[in-house]
Amino acid sequence: MNKKNIFKIVLDIAMMALFMTFFNIGLLGFGFHVKGGMIFGALILVHIIINRKWVANITKRIFDKNLKTRTRVSYLISTFLLVLVCTILVSGICMMKAANYDRVMFWKMLHLGTSYLSIAFIGIHVGLYWNFVSNFFKKMFNIKNSGQVSKIVARIVVVSMLILGAYNIYTQGYFSKVSKTLSYAIEHIVPQDIEVPEGGGHYEKESLSFLGLVNVYGSIVSIFAIGTYYIDSAVKKNKKVSKERIKQAS
Repeated sequence: MNKKNIFKIVLDIAMMALFMTFFNIGLLGFGFHVKGGMIFGALILVHIIINRKWVANITKRIFDKNLKTRTRVSYLISTFLLVLVCTILVSGICMMKAANYDRVMFWKMLHLGTSYLSIAFIGIHVGLYWNFVSNFFKKMFNIKNSGQVSKIVARIVVVSMLILGAYNIYTQGYFSKVSKTLSYAIEHIVPQDIEVPEGGGHYEKESLSFLGLVNVYGSIVSIFAIGTYYIDSAVKKNKKVSKERIKQAS
């Protein structure tokens, strides 16, 4: 098995697990939250270095008319995800160094909003590369062509993840969190004279265990990953059908 692919998968799993812990600062303490952010930034850099050839090649060809639409979309999604991660890291640093309540809240809402939004884009990113992930684990566990039973099991798992993800999106108010935090940040880009409200300003903190975080945010990632995968598969199938019709017509 390709050692580079093994390293990629392990790296991605490690980044995902680390990222999940960030949604509950109290889980491992504020000190770990800060150091973990630095480690996460370093892992992102390693991820880019590993894929540098692909990044460099697509960057040069991004405006090439012959470049496949799917490749261009994948590149743009990855780029935007990188921008989100950089914003999370920078806003976290700026929040700690902010001199007044107004700036603390601006950076905090930007920090939270981009973190929540990243969950969706991580899911989309995973969905676009799911075939790579699936083929990797098939080779690792020596799984051959899927039989009828395994297909049924796979469908049950997919439906279960969709139900769990939809439930968590609703109960956690996921889209509301994304909207409220980013709306606040946009409205307060320009510094304002805001005093600390009575009782101190606060934002509802997560109090989930690690397994709870994986359950909530992992399932939300799955919603976007599954949706992206099936949309991508449908587009590929339509293109294949169109090509076959063109061949038959000629």
